[in-house]
Amino acid sequence: MKNERYLTQNDAATLSRIAEHLLRMGEVEVNAGEQLLDIISTSIILPVDVQRKGYVTLYSTISYSPVGSEEVRKLTIVCPQDANPQLALISALTPIGLALLGRKALSTVEVNLPSNRVEKLKILEVLPLDTNIGELALS
Repeated sequence: MKNERYLTQNDAATLSRIAEHLLRMGEVEVNAGEQLLDIISTSIILPVDVQRKGYVTLYSTISYSPVGSEEVRKLTIVCPQDANPQLALISALTPIGLALLGRKALSTVEVNLPSNRVEKLKILEVLPLDTNIGELALS
């Protein structure tokens, strides 16, 4: 099964800036900057102003379910400075954020959790950019 990632030009540029900042810090034990660069380099980058429907982007809202569970969860993947777990605004640098970025609705992804655990999630639905939040980070 192909599990390609598609990133918009804006997402790729934003993630590149975040990765560059993280790599400059260099003190982090597991550097998310390297993970972001890997995601960008292995993704299909869409032309300017093109967005694929049903793919996870920054500031899109995702409904998902752990594989084997009926429970449905929702979150919005945001830039680190906009993260607020109480509001389900999850940083792109979290394990779930890194796993979901660029993935397609109805696909199953593996999330590498701390302590070497892996959780499989089924992406149920991707709602487009939440402009109320997204305008802050994209401007």
